[in-house]
Order: sequence, then C-alpha cells, then structure tokens
Amino acid sequence: NDIYVIVNAVDGLDPGTYVLHRDARALEQLAGGDFREQAQILSCSQPTELARDASANIFFMCDLEATLKAFGNRGYRAAQLEASISAGRMYLGAYAQGLGATGLTFVDDEVTKLFSPHAVGKSAMFLLTLGKRLRK
Repeated sequence: NDIYVIVNAVDGLDPGTYVLHRDARALEQLAGGDFREQAQILSCSQPTELARDASANIFFMCDLEATLKAFGNRGYRAAQLEASISAGRMYLGAYAQGLGATGLTFVDDEVTKLFSPHAVGKSAMFLLTLGKRLRK
C-alpha cells in the first residue's frame, strides 16, 4: 500500500495533499490548499465530521491490478490486511501521543481522483483520521 494524506492541521506542514515516499522517508506535496470539505465528502459525508475536523486523513492505496497479478485471488485480502496492520500501528502511536484516531468509510473512486494523476490505477483500502477534533 502507498500512503496518501490530506493534511489539515499538522505542525511543520502546509495544508494540502501529500504522498509518502517510504524509501526516502519524505512527504511530497501534490497540491496545496484547504481540503477539509473534500475530506468530508470522501468520508461519505458522515455527520460526525471527523474527516473534516481531523489534523490528517491517511489513505492507504494499492495498485490492485499488480497485486492481483502477484498474489492471485488473495491479493485483495492481502492489501486490506497490510493496510489494516499499518493503520493499527498508527492508532497506537496516536493514542500514545494523546491524539484521537478512527477509521472511516470512504468513496473509493473519488479518493483516487483527488490524489491523481499520482494515484491513477490505485484503489483505496483504508482511511484513518488522526488528531484532535476541533471544538466549535
């Protein structure tokens, strides 16, 4: 899985969309700006507004065609499992820092569109929101 992020309020990062380059341990900004409303829409417009209010929305995305070719019918389950394990580690790290975290449902194809052209051919496997919720 590749990691794509909507950053809303993270110290040291400008708001926008990012992709993580794991080997280089670096984030590349794909687009700058306020993506809170897009985050809310991508999370199926859930009434809790967790995605809109989150500090960051982390999307785990996979090239399913390549994964299915490599692993056969078990490829989808393998991609889901890998994303879930990674998200679980992030949950633990967030809670250890006194931050909130939750997994949310999402609109698959719209996630790919938001992060494209970089994410063309990839499918969303998991969405994790992190951070302290804004108080109104």
